Amino acid sequence: MTQMPDLTRARHLDEIGWFLYHEKYRRDEFGGSYAAERLANSRLLLAEVARFLGRDSDWFRDKTVVSIGCGCTGDLAAFPAAVKIAIDPLLNLYQQLGMLLADETGGRTVYLSIGAEDLPLTDEVADVIICRNALDHMHDPSAALSELSRILRDDGALFVSVDIGGLPTPDEPTVFTVDSLRAALRERFEVAVLTDHSAPHSKGRSCSVRLVGRKAARPRLMLDKQQLLERYEARLAQEERAP
Repeated sequence: MTQMPDLTRARHLDEIGWFLYHEKYRRDEFGGSYAAERLANSRLLLAEVARFLGRDSDWFRDKTVVSIGCGCTGDLAAFPAAVKIAIDPLLNLYQQLGMLLADETGGRTVYLSIGAEDLPLTDEVADVIICRNALDHMHDPSAALSELSRILRDDGALFVSVDIGGLPTPDEPTVFTVDSLRAALRERFEVAVLTDHSAPHSKGRSCSVRLVGRKAARPRLMLDKQQLLERYEARLAQEERAP
């Protein structure tokens, strides 16, 4: 059952409040509705991810795309993917506030109102994972990266956009340097592309990094189907012999 976040905590109030404040007061920067702005941002994100992967938007049509820390911004609304999964611990609240964005492509996004540290998804389900402005919002990015590696296909790609520098805040408790970000990724991913000259997502940060990570080769635990069957048959035989 989804647990309601504690809005007396600055961390959760800051996350929710930013979107509510932006919706009410920042219309002069875009000129349209908040939904229109978020849809435009989804199109820009699609173009950015496609460019970093060296693909076009049609490449996503038969893919499974997972967005980590999507907020209510409609990260995947413009993505023409076969399967779209959006993950954020506050999604239940965004739904109750009526802030989730309708899909532009005629598809459907599955929303999971959970953190990224323990994902209820099977191994190797995602072709692309997008982690936009999310890693520094986590207290334990290493645990999340372990889960992202687990659910990513061997030939999949991780796209990360995250701020560098600044000081910890309630909603952004983790501060990265480029070196510490590389170190956090190194155990589970190989960094294929990295740029560090983009404007930061949040005030007080020096810049933001864009990178593409490929899953590092790791030994895989394989279950022995024949061994499991033999154990089950032995158990059945034992039950039949019992008085």
